[in-house]
Amino acid sequence: MTDSPIERFSDWMNPILVKETRQALKSRSFVATFMLLLIASWLICMFGVAMAGMSLEYGTPSREFFQAFFFVLSAAVLVIVPFGAFRSLLTEQDSQTYELLSITSLTPRQIVLGKLSNSVVQILVYYSAIAPFIAFTSLLQGFDLFGTSVLLLVLLGVSILLCTFTLMLSTVGQNRQIQTLSSLFIVGGLVMAFSSMMGFSFAMLQGEITAEPEFFAVLICFLLIGISYFFLFLQITISQLMYESGNKSTGVRLVATAQMLLVWAVTVGYAWFMGTSIDDEVFAIIVILTLIHWGIFGFFITMERDYLSRRIRRDLPQRGILRLFLVPFMPGGTRGLILVLMNLLILMGIMLGIQPFVTRIDPEFLQVSFAIVAYMVIYMCMGSMISRRLLKISNELKPMHARTLLIIIFAIASIMPHMILSAMDYYDNYNPPYSLLQITDPISTINAIGSGSYAGGAIGILMVAAIVAIVLNVPAMIRSVMEILAPDRPQKKPVEAPASEIATAVT
Repeated sequence: MTDSPIERFSDWMNPILVKETRQALKSRSFVATFMLLLIASWLICMFGVAMAGMSLEYGTPSREFFQAFFFVLSAAVLVIVPFGAFRSLLTEQDSQTYELLSITSLTPRQIVLGKLSNSVVQILVYYSAIAPFIAFTSLLQGFDLFGTSVLLLVLLGVSILLCTFTLMLSTVGQNRQIQTLSSLFIVGGLVMAFSSMMGFSFAMLQGEITAEPEFFAVLICFLLIGISYFFLFLQITISQLMYESGNKSTGVRLVATAQMLLVWAVTVGYAWFMGTSIDDEVFAIIVILTLIHWGIFGFFITMERDYLSRRIRRDLPQRGILRLFLVPFMPGGTRGLILVLMNLLILMGIMLGIQPFVTRIDPEFLQVSFAIVAYMVIYMCMGSMISRRLLKISNELKPMHARTLLIIIFAIASIMPHMILSAMDYYDNYNPPYSLLQITDPISTINAIGSGSYAGGAIGILMVAAIVAIVLNVPAMIRSVMEILAPDRPQKKPVEAPASEIATAVT
């Protein structure tokens, strides 16, 4: 007797998806949220119809009804579902049931995709629950099919992205106190995302955003950027669940690098498609976001442990040209430093090369950007050196300790010049000018450069300091490159023939 197509499809599906969906649909939180969504939507219908009166026939009540239904749906899929995704993987780790999953044949990718698919199923269930009420709204006067479709699709994409983001955060903190603190921040962030979506929906329904070519171009840009961050969050989550001997870095670093190139390609492509120059404010925002992106990312990857497991060394490509390409993307803090330096160099080249296509570039903004790049190079080179020295002392020390020490150094360097100048009564004068003693304080120096009141030579000093920091790391970078180009591959043990085969060969 053959299995039915539904049974074969169930066997083909991700087992984590089946397990999580069964548990979620039977949980009290899902049932309560589902019932509240239905009750709230029903009350909106009843009271809305009663309060609308004759305007149902002669007015345009569709906007108000849809806004209310959209509010209820957004609360469920932007707050409840992403936080449930965060708690699902966190509960596995707290109850120590994740070890049972890790010893099965399921890969970390299958586990993460199963958790994420469960969240998507819940989102679609909430969508199906609200669908009859949206259909009721479409029968009223003033229904905007385009605006409704865009809002529902954008809400779906943002909800899936938030679920991926919360899944990633659930794998970062292993400490119970850190998990509790991160839960508070996640709830606050989800509420902010919910508020932003409400503002966007209000502007869309009020006609402030229209179906112009610029709107579609911006929507496509945000779609591409959202997809890139989806893959970044997904790759980070998968890497965090890998064994220590696995390659946790290559996928994440490739996605992060592709993101920066994608953002600039989309920006240039948008300007070319619209036949206009790049707006100076858009240019400044993208530069700042790129610096923030590599500042956060570099803070973590430049202070990893410089270690390649036997598995990673065994799986390196045989061709030298491929190994050379993979050097910055392989695990290790020094190789992470190479990747950050390469991307910052590419960013500076893009900033200088794209100037003819920008409406107007403020020279002071370029100086501020180069100063920020110099500070990033200095502190990341310093962090990489600290990490290499510190992690050699004891195996008990972790990259987290090196990052904490770098934060302390940054705080001391920012506060110390102000203490010295205060002791010299420097601030007793009215509106004291910038002093080169403050060059170790990035905030004061960048503010002074941006206002044009800094002492001459500050940028030159920063550039020289950045070059010195790079030179001090050159020997370590050469060693890290040679570790990939000329790897010490583990020797494969020869397979011994069975005794019966040996006896047969002798006879």
